[in-house]
Amino acid sequence: MAEVADVRPYGRLDASRVSMVETGLGRPLPPVYRAWLGSTNGAYIVGEHGIPGCPFVLFEERPLFGVHPHFRPFDLLAADGLYRRPWLSTDYLVVAAPSGGLLVVRVAAPGADTVLLLPEDAMTGQPGAAADAVRERHLVPLADDVNDFGHQLRRLA
Repeated sequence: MAEVADVRPYGRLDASRVSMVETGLGRPLPPVYRAWLGSTNGAYIVGEHGIPGCPFVLFEERPLFGVHPHFRPFDLLAADGLYRRPWLSTDYLVVAAPSGGLLVVRVAAPGADTVLLLPEDAMTGQPGAAADAVRERHLVPLADDVNDFGHQLRRLA
């Protein structure tokens, strides 16, 4: 049986830092994710975690991104360029790069704040709007928002 998640926030971000992230991204964050980011600055994952039955695994080296400009592998803005731009439109924000794909939050309406998985096997093709649209048809909804996602996350045995 899967155990309750051991997810540890990195800390807090004041409103001006969150606004700086939005400026850097060139788009506003959806409200629930924005509040979560401000109260956690991303999260460190202790052990292997996932949602039972979903094909992804988060672990120490694959956390939920925050604002860490001096450590780009865990930085939300760096992730936008590294992971989102080649695979998805600006309607999405990559919030983690677990084993098995990408975890994203929808930033555009309708469905803003929804947490989804882009499975690794859908990460194919050339960058561009037409290919982004094809990949986005493969997104798997996981949770209504990041808080619901956190409640579903479990430590994997």
